[in-house]
Amino acid sequence: MRYCFSCRKITSGDPSYCNFCGKTYDVKLCSRGHTNPRVAEVCSECGSRNLSVPHMRGGSILRAIFFIGLFLTFGALVIGSFAYIGVFVRALFQNPNGLLPLMLVGLGLGLVWLIWMQAASALRRLLLGQPDKRKRE
Repeated sequence: MRYCFSCRKITSGDPSYCNFCGKTYDVKLCSRGHTNPRVAEVCSECGSRNLSVPHMRGGSILRAIFFIGLFLTFGALVIGSFAYIGVFVRALFQNPNGLLPLMLVGLGLGLVWLIWMQAASALRRLLLGQPDKRKRE
C-alpha cells in the first residue's frame, strides 16, 4: 500500500502511480517508464523531457512522530527482553521446576516482537513509500 500526500488517499499494492490523482511516488517516470530522482529535469536513460509529477513530500512531523514511536517501543521491548532473560536465568538456577510459566511469558514476548516487526515494516512502507523488499521482480 502507498499513501499519496497530494490527494491523501491510499492505493493498494505496490503501484508506480496514485490511482486517484495520477502522481508518482517519490520519483519521476518518463513515458517509457524509466525511474529518475524527484529533481530530474530530463530522463537519465532516454533523454525524454516528458516526466511525471511526483506527489508532495510527506509531512516531516508525521515522520518524526513515527520514528519516535518506533524507537520508544523498540527500547521498551529491548529492556523487557533483557529483564525477562535475567528473571529466566535466575529461575533456572534457583527453581528449575517452575520454568513452564516463564517459558510461556517468553513465548508471548516473542509474539510481541513479531507483531512489532510486522507493524513497523508496514508503517515504514506506508509512510515512507518504501517498496516491499520481499517482492522483487
